[in-house]
Amino acid sequence: MGKIKTIIITVVLLWIIAYSVSLFVEIPDFEDKVAIIPIENTITAGALKSPVQQNVVSSSKIIEFIEKAEKDSSVRGIILAINSPGGTVVGSKEIADKIKNVEKPVVAWIREIGTSGAYWIASASDKIVADELSLTGSIGVISSYLEFSGLLESFNVTYESLTTGRYKELGSPFKELTEEERSFLQKKLNQIHDYFVEEVASNRNLKLTDVERLATGEFFLGKEALELGLVDYLGGKDLAVNITKELAGVEDVKIVVYEQERGLFDILSMLKQDFAFGSSLKIEAR
Repeated sequence: MGKIKTIIITVVLLWIIAYSVSLFVEIPDFEDKVAIIPIENTITAGALKSPVQQNVVSSSKIIEFIEKAEKDSSVRGIILAINSPGGTVVGSKEIADKIKNVEKPVVAWIREIGTSGAYWIASASDKIVADELSLTGSIGVISSYLEFSGLLESFNVTYESLTTGRYKELGSPFKELTEEERSFLQKKLNQIHDYFVEEVASNRNLKLTDVERLATGEFFLGKEALELGLVDYLGGKDLAVNITKELAGVEDVKIVVYEQERGLFDILSMLKQDFAFGSSLKIEAR
């Protein structure tokens, strides 16, 4: 009788220990998964200045999610849920470069809009799915800033600046661009534009001359993009999932969505306004 009692106590203790450990140790889920990574709003390079900034997505956060999916052996493929007009050149390039080095299947699913830098990202994926009315393409580069010299003159305000280097003031909102500065800036934009076009042509296996012909900044509806070779399929989420499963060689998968969690500190941070000092000139793939 004492032996049976000892066995029962031992079993109960082992169950209690196992249950306690399960509260602190995450049990691996071996079910095949497809990870969906949303890329929404304007794309920016690196980390955000605040934990959460409205209407901006960080290239660092997207790359972090991609690496998370890469390391998870149960994730068999990745879907990029794109709904973005583009963003900074470097931010878009960083994500596209990362995608090209991912061994798992990557499918871009363009929802309402996937243009410029966002299309650059999509072009780096294995396949692109878009709705027939999605906005795609818009291959081009823009640099813009507000210029207040006329306003200052109206209020009899004089702007004085001491600089070293002939282009140090390039992009200052308090003076007009000189023709030399305008020419200098346009040459830089042309170099970035050419790189963008070459990347899309290489990623999509298209002739460079064909992409150059399309790189007018014009956007295309999904059904037009399909005819031009800019996307592979017309459809939505279900089609993107099925294509990802086919590329990964799996039949049944669990869908997991990687999204940034927002806590109280994040919400409070959205109320804080950030100020940046320096040139207001921005170059974007938009």
